[in-house]
Amino acid sequence: MRVGSTRDAVFLLAHDEDGRLLISEPAICAGLAGATLIDLLLGRRVAVVGGRLDVIDSAVTGDPETDAALAAIAADTEPTGPRAWVSWLAAGAYERVAETLERAGVIRRTTVRRLGLLPATRCVPANLEDLVRLRSRLRYGVHSTQPPDPATAALCGLVRVLRLHSSLLLSMPSAELLDALADKAMNADPTVLQVITAVDSVVTAATYR
Repeated sequence: MRVGSTRDAVFLLAHDEDGRLLISEPAICAGLAGATLIDLLLGRRVAVVGGRLDVIDSAVTGDPETDAALAAIAADTEPTGPRAWVSWLAAGAYERVAETLERAGVIRRTTVRRLGLLPATRCVPANLEDLVRLRSRLRYGVHSTQPPDPATAALCGLVRVLRLHSSLLLSMPSAELLDALADKAMNADPTVLQVITAVDSVVTAATYR
């Protein structure tokens, strides 16, 4: 199954081949929330107007997480910007997206015991080729002399702020790779960059909480 959305790509990249989560749960929740907003922006379903998010196309998508976000943004009467929406949508995002992807057959959730005692849930790609293609797409984007497409530029930015660069398996110094990801992300739309900055802010706040 090909992974089309930025949100689903972030979820897969945040796990290794054995389904282990590579970053903290607060970080992946913020990343998934930001990716959901980015998918809505790229799909021209929402727009940032005067610093707040507004719905411009409220048609149902069929994806529970996306439709819930659209409904919440449409119902909001306050001037709520990307930072507040990332923070609000992040609550419980990991579990909700995992359930959605499991139902869609993108991942399989299994339970293992750490140290033989503590149960831990892993989210294993149902088709490892999905993860391989994602990594290849980003590696190509990093090395290419051409600007990436809007979705890949956004994904580069999220991978950078979530510190998922090691998941790309590139033989580059971390600092150099992070700089390359930042450079590619600058090709994204300014409103998408606002969301990426918001994700970075929410992750940083959770780290020092």
